[in-house]
Amino acid sequence: MTTQYDLVFEGGGAKGMAFVGALQVLEENDITFDRLLGTSAGAITATFLAAGYDRAEIMPALNEKVDGKPIFTTFMETPPPLTPDEVEHGAFASLLQSIDIPRVPEFVEKKLDKLIIDGLQGKPEGRQLLSFVERGGLFAADNFLAWLRRKLDAGEYDGQPRQFSGMTMQQFHDATSVDLTLVAADVSDSRLLFLNHRTAPDCPLAYAVRMSMSVPLVWPEVIWQEGWGQYKVGDKIIDLKGHAIVDGGLLSNFPIELLISDDPHVQAVMGPRQPAANPKDSVLGFLIDESLPVPTPRSLASLAKIVTGSQTVRRIKGLIDAATQAHDKMVIEAFEDCVVRLPARDYGTVEFDMSDEKRDALIDAAYQATAEHLHNSQSDRSLTPSERTDSFDLANKHALGLLEQ
Repeated sequence: MTTQYDLVFEGGGAKGMAFVGALQVLEENDITFDRLLGTSAGAITATFLAAGYDRAEIMPALNEKVDGKPIFTTFMETPPPLTPDEVEHGAFASLLQSIDIPRVPEFVEKKLDKLIIDGLQGKPEGRQLLSFVERGGLFAADNFLAWLRRKLDAGEYDGQPRQFSGMTMQQFHDATSVDLTLVAADVSDSRLLFLNHRTAPDCPLAYAVRMSMSVPLVWPEVIWQEGWGQYKVGDKIIDLKGHAIVDGGLLSNFPIELLISDDPHVQAVMGPRQPAANPKDSVLGFLIDESLPVPTPRSLASLAKIVTGSQTVRRIKGLIDAATQAHDKMVIEAFEDCVVRLPARDYGTVEFDMSDEKRDALIDAAYQATAEHLHNSQSDRSLTPSERTDSFDLANKHALGLLEQ
């Protein structure tokens, strides 16, 4: 018998490859989905599911290589040089102009400023620094966006060629009938965004994913374009034109309460929930747990302690984790029965160049964790009416808090 759940996928960068193992268990147990909710790497997984991808189609994407390296390594690409406008009017130029060198004429200072910027432009590290200052990210994300668009147009959906890359959120919902929500953060207004066909119907699907995966200061923020329409949540209609949008994990990386809540205001944004008496019978959240070890093949044991990714990226990720941990941890603990913890200790957020063997160990660990969770959940007792009321009250409180951010 087919079972249906609302599914939540946490963000985690390269560690999101673990989701493939979880999806295999769902397929083997004839578990399908109703609503999908994803942040960052989880947004990519949720979108692929909504586009009809199964594990058999996702695995070749993980195995894709460019010049013998995983294609994901190209997502950390050196940014292009600054545009002439950025060179002349950007923050870095303003910084240099603010430095007054005694006894040096202004026209000489301007030439020095140009020499400094031109020198930085000529080196990858220099372009990273300039991109960090001007665009909000060390690396360019053009390769990721191109890859995503190719995948949204690859293969077939319901017997027809996939042609989703150019669709808006509304058009994608019309084509698939899938209730997909992607989490992003508006840093111009300190607001969480839940992008779907109800809240942001004119937002391009590919850019919704791009915004959700844009780890602050790692990849450039995305500027909301006028043609993407307004953002609608409840009675509020918000004009986001010109706002800088980044990874939703900046404010909440695992908003599982949005799918548990039975509050009508929340469901107006997220869509109706399934009429289950116990949240664990209708919602599954896949959490990437860095505290749980991945059973590691012996050949990889000596590599397990190597720190992956740059120090800068790790510090940024640590800051984001610290900012969201308190809220997310409280909700995770309250709804532990709905959470599948996928082991990911010693795996890096930007470890896109991990070996096939290490990647497979991550996927296998996720498979085992998901299978064990489903087995254990079958024997859990039902909630009493009082426990059920308390559970939904807590979910409603936190979900409404997220929508009001």
